[in-house]
Amino acid sequence: MDEKTTEIYKACLKETEIKYGYGDGFFKPRLAGINHLEVGHSKIISNPVTILLEAIFSFYKNLRRRVQKLNALLFPRRHHIYAKVKDSYVTGRLMHLDRAEMNVPIHNAEVELWARTKFTFQWKKLGVTVSDNEGNFEIRYTLREARNFFIRSIQLEIYQPTDVKYNGDRPSTTYRVYHCEKINKSDLIGLGYSVNTIALPLWEYRTDIDLPRAYFPENLRFTPEVYVQGREDALIQQLIPIELTKQKHLFQIKKEPGMLTLEDIQKDYPENLTLAMEKKLPGYTRGDEWFGFRMMNGMNKASFMPDKDKKGIYHVKFFGAGDYEHNNEYAFPDTDIEFEIHKDKTPLPVAITFTGPLNALNKDPFQTRTFTRNDGEDWLAAKRLARVCGAVCAEVDEHYTGTHVNTEQFAIAAFRNFRKNPVTWILFPHLKEVSLINAGADKTIIGGYLPTATALTTKGLVNRCRDILGVHNWKGWQPMEVINETHTYAKAENLFWNLLGDFMDFFFEKYEKDIKTFWNEVYFFSEDLVNHSVPVFLSELHVEKMNASKKERYERLKEYTHFQFGYHPEHSAEIVHGKSVAMSSITKSKTFTRDEDFNNLKDACRYAIMMATFSHTWINEHQYDDLGEILYSCGGLRFGEKESGVIGPESDPHIAPDLTRSTQMLWFTNFLSRTEYGFITRNEENDIHPYFIELLLKHKDEFMELGVDIESIESRTNI
Repeated sequence: MDEKTTEIYKACLKETEIKYGYGDGFFKPRLAGINHLEVGHSKIISNPVTILLEAIFSFYKNLRRRVQKLNALLFPRRHHIYAKVKDSYVTGRLMHLDRAEMNVPIHNAEVELWARTKFTFQWKKLGVTVSDNEGNFEIRYTLREARNFFIRSIQLEIYQPTDVKYNGDRPSTTYRVYHCEKINKSDLIGLGYSVNTIALPLWEYRTDIDLPRAYFPENLRFTPEVYVQGREDALIQQLIPIELTKQKHLFQIKKEPGMLTLEDIQKDYPENLTLAMEKKLPGYTRGDEWFGFRMMNGMNKASFMPDKDKKGIYHVKFFGAGDYEHNNEYAFPDTDIEFEIHKDKTPLPVAITFTGPLNALNKDPFQTRTFTRNDGEDWLAAKRLARVCGAVCAEVDEHYTGTHVNTEQFAIAAFRNFRKNPVTWILFPHLKEVSLINAGADKTIIGGYLPTATALTTKGLVNRCRDILGVHNWKGWQPMEVINETHTYAKAENLFWNLLGDFMDFFFEKYEKDIKTFWNEVYFFSEDLVNHSVPVFLSELHVEKMNASKKERYERLKEYTHFQFGYHPEHSAEIVHGKSVAMSSITKSKTFTRDEDFNNLKDACRYAIMMATFSHTWINEHQYDDLGEILYSCGGLRFGEKESGVIGPESDPHIAPDLTRSTQMLWFTNFLSRTEYGFITRNEENDIHPYFIELLLKHKDEFMELGVDIESIESRTNI
């Protein structure tokens, strides 16, 4: 960009910047009257019922908090143990209630024995212990205290760590009662009492899907985790206005579809970056310079692979529907964009080659068609199709699989196994809630929006996710290589990765002794990661049986995905159930024996936090920049009715998304981009290590020069 264009770009960024906070944000509901709710530029509702419901919800929130405080005040839990002579004991064993894996013990779980008095309902703690590696526990207590006349009931409580809190730089783990086992007071008559085996549905893996996903039972009592209250409240506040906008459009489409246009829908949502740029520089966002700039530094953050033969030429590749189950409405061909890149210049596209169907008439999956700058209007259409294919790949491969599901596999393994190890204090704040978000996405995104707005079906999406996860591994991962001076994304990614490395060095040095003391938790964490890892991408294919076209595509796909996701196949040496899996082992020992394993743990934690924070934030934050204008880029272009198919002008409504998909798309991108809770430096839950925040603040100006506001870097993959 020249100096003038850069100034305009920065001004547009500022105009369309998402403000996190409820003061005067665009999407804050504003009451303009007794029965009028206004959102953005759209006066969308005049319904006193809606306003009343919102008021009731606010009242409920306040009442709930007061009741919780009152209960804690009246019936405090004092952790003084009432025991003179510990002459009796309660024994038992804690096991996972896994459907696929039997006899998996729950280790290092805190187990407490509590009594409650008859008349005052006060709590008395009788004893406490921790389960061993086999899940066995024994609580010693004073029998007379338990059999006292004033004791009303006895219960055994199993605790699960849920969160972390910091008092200055001193961390502590917060727990919740995960399970209560009632014990009849009259049964405590002898030396010992056994509750036998207690099988708990604690962070189980799903068995209905070949992915490392958490099982969420219908019985909410045993849900592995819940949203923190602040996140839940913010979620509701954010959802109300954009949901009302979408519902208004869906109502209009149902009752009077002819009265609504794509332009009307676009105007009802806030202006995005491309629309703002078009106002000031008409046609610029459809030009080559903008195309290259956004491919390099936009939501896609594409991987530019050097051409083997031509210096200064790079390739960006988006692999389409291929063999995945797909519909016949949307185009999703393989896309190979050839770029010319010089030292201080924005990448410029030279040619775009599509492999696969571009219209509804010719369905040959291996047909190819190449477009260049000399193709006039077709070149504009080719760039549009490339943007759309790139957006789908960014959403499914980079965003959903690379951050959401990738992070979830670390979250399940961590919450299943870390209870006493200090690693809890750096992992839990960054891994919490991702499983909840993903469970919701199963219905709304993977089973809802995407199969109706893109070429891939739900089955195709799930299978693709499984495949792409097969090139994600903590071992050997490095941030993207900086290509030239305009590559601000790669610069920012490297800066954050290096900063994260400094934080890991600080933390692991400080808590080295305790990390090694509770090394058994690291072992079980590693075992869960490996044993539930997906197979290495494409390792299950019989290449020798493929025809020449498929084999050639397989080689291109393998080479580029390894490059794109920083995957090194030599590190995936683990075999599970006869299959080579993607995830590397951290340690093979239940007790600490090797310095290499210590460094492995440090690297694995660094990688997991990177994916959950910076990597996720970048895509999430830039969704609306690049997917906030329907005609510029969308989830899928329809084949339409002409022989030209998707190689047509933006003015052709038959290839653009329909009205329903258009408002759903803008709802979707707004909702994802406008996350307003859970940031590292804001530390809303006081769960982020202060040194991590200090490091970010120290590099604030450096990040800002690269277009990254550290205040907007999310602390976790929370939406």
